[in-house]
Amino acid sequence: MLQKKQRQKKELEFYTWADKVAAELRKRAVKRHVVHGMWTPSGFFHIGNARPELFTPAIAYQAALDAGLQAEFNFFFDDFDDFDKIPEGINIDKKKFSEYLGLPLTEVPSPSPQHKNWAEYFEEQILVVAEKFGVKPKWHSVHACYKQGRYDKAIKIVLENSDLALKIWKEIAGKQPKGLPVMPRCENCGKALTTLATKYDGKFVYYSCTEEVKGIRGCGHSGKVKPEKGAVKLPWRLHWPATWFTFGTTFESGGRDHFTPGGSVYTGKAFAEKIFKIQSPILIGTEFVLIEGKKMRGSEGNLISMNDWVYFAEPELLRFLYVASSPQKMINLDLLSNKFFLLADRYDKAERIYFNFATERDKQDGEKKIEQMKRQYKLSQIKAQKVSSQISYSDAVLVAQIRDLQKEAEVIEILNDIGIKVGDNKENKEKIFNRLRLAKNWLEKYAPADVKLKVTEKVSAEIKKVIGKKEKEAIKELATILKEKISGEALQAKIYEIAREHAIEPKAFFQILYRIIINKEQGPRLGPFILAIGKEKVQKLLSQI
Repeated sequence: MLQKKQRQKKELEFYTWADKVAAELRKRAVKRHVVHGMWTPSGFFHIGNARPELFTPAIAYQAALDAGLQAEFNFFFDDFDDFDKIPEGINIDKKKFSEYLGLPLTEVPSPSPQHKNWAEYFEEQILVVAEKFGVKPKWHSVHACYKQGRYDKAIKIVLENSDLALKIWKEIAGKQPKGLPVMPRCENCGKALTTLATKYDGKFVYYSCTEEVKGIRGCGHSGKVKPEKGAVKLPWRLHWPATWFTFGTTFESGGRDHFTPGGSVYTGKAFAEKIFKIQSPILIGTEFVLIEGKKMRGSEGNLISMNDWVYFAEPELLRFLYVASSPQKMINLDLLSNKFFLLADRYDKAERIYFNFATERDKQDGEKKIEQMKRQYKLSQIKAQKVSSQISYSDAVLVAQIRDLQKEAEVIEILNDIGIKVGDNKENKEKIFNRLRLAKNWLEKYAPADVKLKVTEKVSAEIKKVIGKKEKEAIKELATILKEKISGEALQAKIYEIAREHAIEPKAFFQILYRIIINKEQGPRLGPFILAIGKEKVQKLLSQI
């Protein structure tokens, strides 16, 4: 019996995937853990590639700290990578920029005159907004790290073990690069993509710039360079484990494509063990984030940047999505349907549980689920803030389109009428009004036509014709009830009651009321909706029947 209780307790300790990562890190005999994220600033950064490269490591890092581990979080801009293609969706002269193909991203002009180079232009997408999401790593430029000599030791190890490195590469990937597994930068044209390293004499690497890669041709120059201070860099499959070796990485995430058989994870682990003589970090493959079933692409115009997200939703909501979803689970995000509202509802439920104002329905989940939701909420937070009441995103959408948010007192009165108690707490009030503003932004940018509401000023003759005698009697009774003080939920129940008393199928009665009020057959939950519009206004409409 005791063993069973101990086993149950152990299961409850792992509330999230990040806590499991922290437990695995604890098993490693290191004083300080190093968590890494890495991204190549060659194109647009969006919430999809932010998941594996930024949020998965950031959340794992927080879990490690919460577990009492010493840890640091580094994020690398792989700006020493080659400019090998011009992405879609950027308003530039492609012919002009094709002249820079093959050069490091830091040496390609910026698409905008406000930035020094191509890499900096795209890096800014993260730097200006990351802190809003509570993400504060140590930022590193890979180009600068090479220039500073931080990779020199790793490069020397690779050169001294080049035969073994090539053998491992071929065994796992099925092929190997030509020449030595390093990339000298041509002293004539500045490209590393098109060079072939042919010999290492212990001091110099000899090369020729004669290769053609992705349609980019070498200049034909031959020479020799000392493999230090950025004169030579490592190909990706070796650069990745070289980073683990150089910085002591113990955890890193990556897109699932790196985890395919023969991919860079498999070669990376082998290089770590056999070339660099280190234990490879804990690695998690993170799935894609789809938008309406499609991968995010600039050319399709379906990118959602982190800056886009904070325009219509709280940053904590995105963190919650990534905390509550296993990294190995694909996420299909749909901002145009009820799925987005359901995500916000799950977050709100976790918040109610965390701050002990959960509903009876919230409490129906088992102990493990409740504790898990508390933990998910905590890991999603940027700044601890006591909450005592909420407005759901769907209610916020309703209020935001029928009330002027600048008229604060009026909005608070309506919120109180529909059962949302704003209270006197300044932070709580700001949180509710912030969601109202976000919902208004969502309405402007993403809301489908059937969500947008316009309250009728005058009931049409066409609607009046289809309303029978018993329906008119029911409408008259409802109009009388609207003169009384009543809550939104009580009014909702009363509408059902009136329909049944007059032998009207409730669904049909609701459809009639929706047609009268908004000229649609369905809409928001009707009881709270009527209060949000204003009982007097609805009374006037009903009196026209």
